[in-house]
Amino acid sequence: MMTKTAIRSFEIKPLGPYSLAESADFIGAWHQAPAEGGPARGHLHLAFLTDERWEPVGACVTENESGAVHCDVYGVADLAAVERQVARILSLDVDGRGWPDVGRRDRVVAGLQQRFPGFRPVNWSDAYEAAAWCVMSSRISMRQAQAIKDRMCRELGHEVDVHGNRLWAFPEPSRLAGLAAFKGLFGRKVEYLNRLGRSALAGELDTEALRALPRDESLERLERLAGIGGFGSQLVRLRALSAVDELPTREPRLMGAIRTEYGLDAEPDLDQLEKLAESWRPYRMWVAVCLRRTLTGGAGMMHSRASG
Repeated sequence: MMTKTAIRSFEIKPLGPYSLAESADFIGAWHQAPAEGGPARGHLHLAFLTDERWEPVGACVTENESGAVHCDVYGVADLAAVERQVARILSLDVDGRGWPDVGRRDRVVAGLQQRFPGFRPVNWSDAYEAAAWCVMSSRISMRQAQAIKDRMCRELGHEVDVHGNRLWAFPEPSRLAGLAAFKGLFGRKVEYLNRLGRSALAGELDTEALRALPRDESLERLERLAGIGGFGSQLVRLRALSAVDELPTREPRLMGAIRTEYGLDAEPDLDQLEKLAESWRPYRMWVAVCLRRTLTGGAGMMHSRASG
């Protein structure tokens, strides 16, 4: 069923550098919602489920000459809740005024900031969708996983019309909880998605609640979810809960990017990474994502257990 209602709007004034164009480039490389009819130039269109009631909503995001971010909302969800979620997705709930200082302290970061001006990581819309991605992407390539996710959105999710651009949001937890089979999912993946759907319905994947927990407790709860494990729990923590000043420790390709960009003789171990990253504070995750973007594909970091 298509979601199409009267348009409501809000505006966010970013604290610190921000570029909507960089957000659009980044999201296009990895987890853009399936769509038909592209957005107009300078527009970023999103389709997602709301945090509290799993309601499908669409958003048209633009940036004006003063740098303010304007968002038109398509759907019946609470406007204030959508604003909080869009801000989290686009990392606009983070004070980025100290981001240029990191570049002044670290020549490599300065180069990354020039390469990706105004960049802030685009996060998963919620912990539930990120966890489902972990299950779907296990032991296959990112491209294969994206194809499965796109089909799932179209076949089981909700269509949202954003001024003529048709997008499909990820299916709500009840759809996954009742899933019997799905083309491309093998082994125990359907079972794990069933259990994730039930966990989400039980409140165990509440994004803001998980985000408010101390790091170790949050990771422990995420790791207990079906099919997630250590890799997936860190992905959700960093890229759905937006843990801005934490470091990935389970992303091997990041170490290769660090070796290349810093001209090291060998890839750093975790102790060396911790020491190197001291100058990245308080945006260590942002720097890690920028470094991962330098590799082929430019898709950020931690999207699939597969190496491709």
